[in-house]
Amino acid sequence: MSRLSSIRPSNLVLLAAAPFIIYLFATSSKYLRSLIAILGIGNNAGPIFVGFLIIIAVAILGYLCARYARFHDAAPGWLRVAALVALPSALVLAVLGLAAPQVLMPFAESVFFHALSENTSTLIDRSSQTWVLFPEVVDKVQTGLQIVLVIYALVVAAILMSSRLPNGSRAYVRLGFEILTGAVLFYLMFMAHWQFATGVAITFRAAIFAYIFAAILGLIWVGLQSFKPKARTTVTYGCISLALLAISAFFFMQPQVKYELIGTLDARIAIVRGTPQAQADMIRFGEFQEGESPQYRIRSAPDAASALEQIETVDSVSGAFVPVGTNTKGYPVIWRTQFLPDKYRNPALAFAVFGFLLLTLTVGGAQHKLHPLAVGAEFFVDTIRGIPMLVIILYIGLPLAGAVKDATGGGIDMTNMTRGIIAISVGYSAYMAEIFRSGIEAIPRGQIEAGGSLGLSRWQTARLIILPQALRIVTPPLGNEFIAMIKDTSLLSILSVRDMTQRMREFQAASFLPFAPFNTAAILYVVITLGCASFLKWIERRTARENR
Repeated sequence: MSRLSSIRPSNLVLLAAAPFIIYLFATSSKYLRSLIAILGIGNNAGPIFVGFLIIIAVAILGYLCARYARFHDAAPGWLRVAALVALPSALVLAVLGLAAPQVLMPFAESVFFHALSENTSTLIDRSSQTWVLFPEVVDKVQTGLQIVLVIYALVVAAILMSSRLPNGSRAYVRLGFEILTGAVLFYLMFMAHWQFATGVAITFRAAIFAYIFAAILGLIWVGLQSFKPKARTTVTYGCISLALLAISAFFFMQPQVKYELIGTLDARIAIVRGTPQAQADMIRFGEFQEGESPQYRIRSAPDAASALEQIETVDSVSGAFVPVGTNTKGYPVIWRTQFLPDKYRNPALAFAVFGFLLLTLTVGGAQHKLHPLAVGAEFFVDTIRGIPMLVIILYIGLPLAGAVKDATGGGIDMTNMTRGIIAISVGYSAYMAEIFRSGIEAIPRGQIEAGGSLGLSRWQTARLIILPQALRIVTPPLGNEFIAMIKDTSLLSILSVRDMTQRMREFQAASFLPFAPFNTAAILYVVITLGCASFLKWIERRTARENR
């Protein structure tokens, strides 16, 4: 009875409803199919899941073995037992990979396949309806897996016997193995493809990565807000802002290019590739001086010569917008204009925006005796908290990511998942900054002064005195932010990120079922959030015990 009373009431309600939920999914094909679709359970999921469990368990034991080797004398008893089990488990895994590769190969093959580019990789056989790896590639993956497992078993044995090494090299070897096993665990948990639960993996990974980045950004905003101005701060930042504005003026003063609209307006107008979007829109919407229609149809041309050729050879093209001097065939000029090329206009606008913003922050900081960066951080936090999360996701995921891609010439082309994680991180960093700030302000001022009297620098005082206490204070609200992030990952479906919500929408559109997909998704989110809430409550209780 005492064990039952220790369960949170909300979890107790869920446990009471568990038999009904299990019966519902076991007896209703509609709910079972929706569950499989929303979780992202793919083909051959059973063997893949078994291989994943075996590999992840042995990797965890290897990591614990590395921890035990590093802290041999101070290691607790359970860590010693895990280290002793690590070697036989690694040997069993190596033997399993050699004698029965069919147990581990489904997971290894799935991970390797989805790590490739499905559209361009030459290792994928696309001759059949279901794309697979070529047989010789599968053999190489199996051979590589076997070699890795054998090497892993030998390394675990060497780590357990590393006490015979010199003290200096022994520490580096153990630390290196700990980093290696940690990296393997990180890849398996957060990077490898989970064919047995793709939807859940994407939801959790988006929430966890966004939470980490939001916490880092939140600490950065709090750190910037704590900056104090010095004697020359206003002069220094004022000079920097004026220098940025001077660079912007230099680009704005570059020579402009002259273009002309030639031909007639009876059909489409050919636009030379590379023409600024603003000029193309002026022609499209008839905003030039001689425009009579509210909208004209346009067509792209690689260069001026091709645009002129389209007027002659393509019936649907009657005009062109080309540089002045390229009209060699004497077409009548409808409209002439001049503008700054993008290679000058874009940096001019960028330097102008940053220069004006920094100048505004500098003036505001001088007015209120604050550091300009502190004013900027406070402005960011207040602004982001006033924008809906969906708007932030759409803005960062579509126009901003496209602008970054264009500015880098396609060098930075983020996936939809990455765009969504960045958007959620930026949105929640403002809220987490306020949480961190409230926790830091709860620390008595005397402790900060005591750190200074002990000779600690400002960074040492923050790291050793302020942050450890502040993090314990803000643990409950930080936990609430994580639960909110898990739910807000559903907004990433607007970017076609195939998390649980997007898979629910796809299944509902394909099956036309009115209630089963939505009910299933709601149940899954409730189970996930209640589980996370219970884990966070456990962390709070443990933190409270440590405080006492």
